[in-house]
Amino acid sequence: MTTSPLPTRTTATAERPARGTGPLMLTLAGGALVAGSLLYVAGMVTSPPQDSPAAADYIAALGRDEGRTTLSAMLLHYGNMALALAWLGVPALVRGRRGRVPTVVGALMSAIGLVTVAGFVLYDYWTGAIGRELDPATALGLYDAVGANAGVGVVGLLTLFGLLGPIVGYAGLARAGVTGWWLLLPAVGCLVASAVIPFSPAVHGALALVGAVPTVVVGLRMIARTRAEAAA
Repeated sequence: MTTSPLPTRTTATAERPARGTGPLMLTLAGGALVAGSLLYVAGMVTSPPQDSPAAADYIAALGRDEGRTTLSAMLLHYGNMALALAWLGVPALVRGRRGRVPTVVGALMSAIGLVTVAGFVLYDYWTGAIGRELDPATALGLYDAVGANAGVGVVGLLTLFGLLGPIVGYAGLARAGVTGWWLLLPAVGCLVASAVIPFSPAVHGALALVGAVPTVVVGLRMIARTRAEAAA
């Protein structure tokens, strides 16, 4: 008497192909875009107010309140760091050829520029310290001497990538049909306004909030894409 083998029971889990870490990383990148934007806005709002754009007033402002300077610098540092890393995941939203190149270029520019800004912000601790410990004339002379260094000039130039990169990235995403062209309006408008309006924590914090809308939209789109693919 022969017995037939028991039928193999195949579960739905075994039939479903294993998913890689790509969806998880896309979700994390989308969340980092949202969180980084909020941290950046908070850093702008808590920035010490200054009497004028002059370097002497900037040094005095950072040296006046060590706690506020530290809080603002930390928020801006980690906000820019989160945004820099998250932008590397943005090109994953583009599936075809349309818009791929500007999205990748914009993402790389954003990552390089924003991570440079994240490091440059730590300069505030030094500036605040010389504003507290040295007389105004000596502090200004030391500040100008450091600023005249060629390396500092290169770093300052690279920070521009953090301003222009997202605009290139938004244009690429719009070209690819991932987002609308309207994202460029708050991004460009707030960039121009922040450059021409004298610094004020309240005003520039409000501009940063409006300017963060496109980044938050992209971050939420990344999270939604992951959820849609997981449900498919």
